[in-house]
Amino acid sequence: MGLRVMLRSVAFAVAIGFITSSASGQNELPAPTSPPAVVQEPPATEQVSPAGTAAPAATPEDVRKIIDQVLKERDEKAKLAEIEKKNQDILNHRVTGKWNNGLMFETPDKAFKMMVGGVVQFDMGWFSVNPAEKRSIGVFNNMIDPGQALQDGMDFRRARLRMSGLAYDQFEFFAQYEFANSTDLRQRTLGIPNPTGLTNPNTTNLDPAETVGFNEVYIGVTKLPLIGNFRVGRHRESLNFVTATADNYQVWLERGLLFEAFNGNTNFSNGITVANNYLNGRAYSLFGFFQQNSNSNRQFSTLGDGNYVYDARLTCLPLWNEEEELWGHVGFDYSYRNLSQNNVRLRARPNLRIGSGFQVPFIVDSGTLFSYDAQQIFNLELAAAYKRVTFAAEGSVSGITNVFTGGLPDPDGSLPKGVKSRGTYIAAGAYVELLTFLTPDHRGYVKERPGYARVVPTRRFKLFRGEDGRVCCDTGAWEVGVRYDYVDLTHGGVNGGTANGLTAALNWYWTSNARVQANLSWMSRSFNPNDNEGRLPGNFTSFGLRFNADF
Repeated sequence: MGLRVMLRSVAFAVAIGFITSSASGQNELPAPTSPPAVVQEPPATEQVSPAGTAAPAATPEDVRKIIDQVLKERDEKAKLAEIEKKNQDILNHRVTGKWNNGLMFETPDKAFKMMVGGVVQFDMGWFSVNPAEKRSIGVFNNMIDPGQALQDGMDFRRARLRMSGLAYDQFEFFAQYEFANSTDLRQRTLGIPNPTGLTNPNTTNLDPAETVGFNEVYIGVTKLPLIGNFRVGRHRESLNFVTATADNYQVWLERGLLFEAFNGNTNFSNGITVANNYLNGRAYSLFGFFQQNSNSNRQFSTLGDGNYVYDARLTCLPLWNEEEELWGHVGFDYSYRNLSQNNVRLRARPNLRIGSGFQVPFIVDSGTLFSYDAQQIFNLELAAAYKRVTFAAEGSVSGITNVFTGGLPDPDGSLPKGVKSRGTYIAAGAYVELLTFLTPDHRGYVKERPGYARVVPTRRFKLFRGEDGRVCCDTGAWEVGVRYDYVDLTHGGVNGGTANGLTAALNWYWTSNARVQANLSWMSRSFNPNDNEGRLPGNFTSFGLRFNADF
């Protein structure tokens, strides 16, 4: 109110001064220096003042009205601007839903996003294995009935629900839960006899087992200067190319022997990662700090002084041409892993796992290795794609020094009965794969977390009768491929075994969210011939079929 009174007073004074000076100056006009020009004016349509008569002077009341009108217009403009700002804020925070390979909600400025989705994978599988080899695998896994190993079956490989989102264009969250667990019901479901007569005879024969798994849950901050993206919670360690590739984008029914032996227990762990992209996504770095014994779906929290893991992943993209559908990837990974309770166990299951983990046991197994030292893993990544063709290869080496079997030495350095020194233990694994599309399709690449991208068929599959009675059909995307992989867990007196696998794949992508996969796999395993007790070398074949839908 004080400002309005002051403005009114100032404007009134200025107006009075202007009127006074105008009136006094009307009789002092200078004489023209040349004859004035004659201008033909149209006839007047309004009544004018007589010649020589000055316009009436503005009164103080007129000035007040003018000032009030100016102030009123100013206030109205301010109110309109405030209303417009509120309306724009409402529009910017209005959430709209759309389909983007899943149900997504976002604001117009994309600063707030939320996605609700999940995945369903239903598997069917059949094994062809001679009874002696089947029994040997059962004995190798200490099964109550060794003949129950490697049986035909059907199961849900994955059944997950998730929610993820972004707030203020920087704060992210992700929560995914697993409803199909690989350690499902054993004794009652499979009808396995229980010699002890107990409901739960031992920890390797739980019935029932856990049902809902705490799969991947984290929060994070993105776009941080220098750091990039920060995540904390239970999430991927991403120690190699095949692990970093999301489950929904996998080429094979299973990631293979290398993943099983070195990364199977570390796909999701509790910890922290810092990741960043450079050179427009042509280079990438990830550094992680995790708890060692956090691989169980039931472990919402983990304990253990010093049981920490330190990870590093560095990759680059020397080849990148989107128009030519060309990319080439090179990466290096390193993990330094303090052993949980001073022990670790490396083992691998077949390349097809149908049914519960109890039905598909391990085919190679180092047994429990003891050491006060840490495990170190080195991995090399190679991957590329050009139009229809995709290639990938990786190799890993794991090393542990001062290894013992049967336990640890006494404080004085002496070895208790049954404890043996094995020195440095080294295990290795690798795979190479080659795939090609039979249709004009291409496998893309995810720069944000280097790995395979989702396949989006150029022509989605359809087969239905239209309203006009004609049959509408299209092919979808078809892909064939072959992979060889191996893992060697035998070294330094540890007879863990060597496994080799050869797998052929036929993938039919109906849409970007639905596909059918078929794998035919041949597996072999061998052991140190000087230590074959309970370990029968041999081979077997298997065929698996998966129906996959994610949203």
